Amino acid sequence: MRYNENFNSLPDSYVFAKMNEKVAEMKKSGKEIINLGIGDVKLPLFPVTVEAMKRAAGELSGEKTFKGYMPAEGLTSLREKIAAYYSSSGVKVETDEIFVSDGIKSEIGNILELFGAGAKVLIPEPSYPAYAEANIIYGNEVDFLPTFIQDGFIPSPPYGKIYDIFFLCSPNNPTGAVLSYKDLKAWIDYAISSGAVIIFDGAYSFFTEGGYPKSIYEVSGAKDCAIELRSFSKSFGFTGVRCGYTVIPKRCKNYNSLCRRRLGARFNGVSYITQRGAETFFSSEGQKFAKRRADYYKANAEILKTALKKRGVSSFAGNSSPYVFSKCPEGFTSESFCEKLLVSLGIVATPGNGFGFSGEGYFRLSAFLPREEILKAHDLIANSAFFGL
Repeated sequence: MRYNENFNSLPDSYVFAKMNEKVAEMKKSGKEIINLGIGDVKLPLFPVTVEAMKRAAGELSGEKTFKGYMPAEGLTSLREKIAAYYSSSGVKVETDEIFVSDGIKSEIGNILELFGAGAKVLIPEPSYPAYAEANIIYGNEVDFLPTFIQDGFIPSPPYGKIYDIFFLCSPNNPTGAVLSYKDLKAWIDYAISSGAVIIFDGAYSFFTEGGYPKSIYEVSGAKDCAIELRSFSKSFGFTGVRCGYTVIPKRCKNYNSLCRRRLGARFNGVSYITQRGAETFFSSEGQKFAKRRADYYKANAEILKTALKKRGVSSFAGNSSPYVFSKCPEGFTSESFCEKLLVSLGIVATPGNGFGFSGEGYFRLSAFLPREEILKAHDLIANSAFFGL
């Protein structure tokens, strides 16, 4: 029996798995570690969410209120709340255009089944590594579009070249770059003219500030060519709970009906308890909690930027991201700098080359930690001779 030989084209391990191995080795030595590497949240779920999930669990203990398989596309009540959330921003999305998922990371791979193997895919980078790896595993042809700090890490359409799928992320992970209405309109027009589909990752949309679009559907023409992925992971602490949703407009070719058919064959729905918890995001209380938490993480990011600035390390500007994307000091590669940062200060950072070739020479710090740990990291960075380079 043959295995999927596309795995041969991947690195030996996923960038964050490799990082976790190094951290585990350091912890064995007894060294205190501040993990600013993988973007996992450390603060707990909100009380309103926990109570809703407890009530849902209680329902499962009664014969009359027990729930089995969930609808593959998600609870109607949750999808109605998602549609109302879009409507509050002036975007009309129908409930039958919304599909509840177990999070964006798995959905990046699952959504590719709508296109079939061998699609030609363009991924601007630096970018979340799961985009490229999912496509490589699936057997797609992947090209990368470099972006640069002097252009604000904003990708421009590759006019004259034809692709089946474009991946866009705004605010971007890892850079924090945010696409404007004009930026998105250029991509939408190009996708329509070339027959391509945009897969728009809005995982960090809740962090967006400054009058930028939070959804690609705020821009005219997007419903004809774009699929939008959303997540509760970073805005609502759901990294361990796992829930997100995908929006596929019925105007976007035949992908809405294909997705419905795919789910019927491949999915029995996100758990009832999880979806009841996700619904609380859209309550007035949930929105207040989420806004406060997003502001908290962005303030953490500013604290880290301040520390780096004191040591002469420049960071990419912007206030719509829970990440800090910074230039490595001269003489260091991404990996050699992160290795030295870990060994010398016990601070875990993600090497920029883990996000593609355009990320070489940079490193990323995550701000998803309690403030006390961020302040410790600030002091270590600001006061260490290690940064006197």
